Amino acid sequence: MPIYEYEPVGRDCLICNNRLELMQKVTEEPLTVCPYCGMEIRRVVSRAQFQLRVPTDPDSAAKRGFVTYKKADQDTWELAAGEGPKEIRRRPGKKAEDDSPDEPGELRVRE
Repeated sequence: MPIYEYEPVGRDCLICNNRLELMQKVTEEPLTVCPYCGMEIRRVVSRAQFQLRVPTDPDSAAKRGFVTYKKADQDTWELAAGEGPKEIRRRPGKKAEDDSPDEPGELRVRE
């Protein structure tokens, strides 16, 4: 059963800490009233989690048309499987923790 999140409508609630998680069947209707404090609530979109039951590896991904890279060092990724450039490098002087592009051509590709 999935876990759904709810929040109060229109005001804060100190009893529920403004967020409530409930395990419900997919077929159940969303709650409209909090079971703890009685306030009106609504279901909100939350983070989804899932687990792949079939193990995937770079070669299997390549058979399906995907390209997989492995991190060689802080600024370099090497081709693990699939068709693509053999190496991708971060532009010199670009900080590893700053992943936001500030201009085109952030990564250098070496064939």
